[in-house]
Amino acid sequence: MDTNETSLKVTQTDSHNTKPTPSWKVWVKTARPFSLTATVSPVLVGTAVAAYDGTFHLVSFLAALFSALFLQIGANYFNEYFDYRYELDTAESLGASTVIFRHEMTAAQVFSGGIGSFFIAAVLGLVLIYTSGPAIILFGLAGMAIAYFYSAKPFKFATRGLGDILVYIAMGLLMTWGAYYVQIPRWSWEAFFASVPVGFLVTAILNMNNVRDYQDDLAVHKRTLPVRLGQVFGKRFHAFLLVGSYIAVTLFVLLRLLPLYSLAVWITFPLAFSNVRAVLSA
Repeated sequence: MDTNETSLKVTQTDSHNTKPTPSWKVWVKTARPFSLTATVSPVLVGTAVAAYDGTFHLVSFLAALFSALFLQIGANYFNEYFDYRYELDTAESLGASTVIFRHEMTAAQVFSGGIGSFFIAAVLGLVLIYTSGPAIILFGLAGMAIAYFYSAKPFKFATRGLGDILVYIAMGLLMTWGAYYVQIPRWSWEAFFASVPVGFLVTAILNMNNVRDYQDDLAVHKRTLPVRLGQVFGKRFHAFLLVGSYIAVTLFVLLRLLPLYSLAVWITFPLAFSNVRAVLSA
């Protein structure tokens, strides 16, 4: 369907129904709060590396954390909106909140949620510019571009099998190093190496969602990696990402690129192994 026709469809759908007044619960549901640990983790790791290097500023940490959270919330709103607009979601889609289909929100309201979230992130970014310098603007612009064009034209990274790479870059390297940078404004190899296992784990979340949504995505030609390469690949890729994150930490410790206490992550390995076994046997 042509983009203009799709836009007209959204407009007509909104105008032919009574405009809902979403409750705060609907706004929160559409923000997908269950997904926000994917943002909290890299910010905590980057901050921990900076603290290990001797610096921790509470205001910078909080501004970075909530700015990153609102960037992801904005990305979630835009994903909801554009998947509806491009007819990639239905009322039965597993990965969407389906608030538009249920007339709990209009498409325009969902889009405004994305704009509002980006605005809040930008305001918090002003604090970081004051505390860490103007270079932090580059982190913000890169984050906004990835968050928006993950779902939106002309790139639509998520529908072209590039979502995993973008998520790894944005929520692995950028967020981890960004959280470090607002504490100590310089490049850090420790932050870079710490971002590798974090990026693996966050990408594993997206990949598992894509494995779950395989049939829905296949039907609407949303070419995620599992759609392109098959569900079996998706499951094996999930195992690689989870197990690889632990191997990466161990390797970096042995090479003295990360401190010895990083090996404490192995405490959680039984949970990861159980998850991998369940996925591979499903």
